[in-house]
Order: sequence, then structure tokens, then C-alpha cells
Amino acid sequence: MTTSKSNSSWSGTSRRKIREIILCSCGDICPIYVSRTPENPRRKFHGCPNYQDEDGGCGHFKWVDEEEDEFRAFKKQLNLQHKDIESVMLLKLIVGLLVSILVCLVVVVIKM
Repeated sequence: MTTSKSNSSWSGTSRRKIREIILCSCGDICPIYVSRTPENPRRKFHGCPNYQDEDGGCGHFKWVDEEEDEFRAFKKQLNLQHKDIESVMLLKLIVGLLVSILVCLVVVVIKM
């Protein structure tokens, strides 16, 4: 399965949402279908567009809300890594300042 990004607008607003274009193993774009089963009423999913063919297509299937959960988890992980990087950079800055102050103090003591 391959993915790429495209812009699709939120309904009725000017905001934009990045939506992945999902390609199945057949190489076709998997549209978003809506489940009509009692177990998953109106739940959206990506599916192989060739599922009605004689061979049943490649069988690709993925719930849209699970993809969104995976994206949120990935985004959270990136955000945590970003905060770690900010902390390390701040720590390096503080250490650099402390070293500069220490060097200045050493110079002042030597001149005394």
C-alpha cells in the first residue's frame, strides 16, 4: 500500500485538511466507502475499488478512524521528540552561559 498527500476541504469552511490518498496493491486509489452494516453503521473505510471484480481485487481494507488514530499517535510522538530537542538546546545554552561565566571568573581571579 502506498500513500500520498492531497488537500481536501472541510465541509463548508475555508480550513484545509491534509488527507492521504491510499493506493491498494492493485495500484488504484482506494476511495472512502461508508459501512452500512449494523455492527459499524456509517463508519468510513478505505477499500480496494476492485472488490466487486471476479477476483475480488487485492482485498485492501482500513477503517478511516483507525488511520486518524494512528496519525494522532504519530503526531504526538513527533511533538514529544520536538520538546526533547528544545530541552536539549536550552540545556546546551545554559551550560554555554555557565562556562562563559566560569571563564570570566577565572580570568578575574588570575588578574588579582
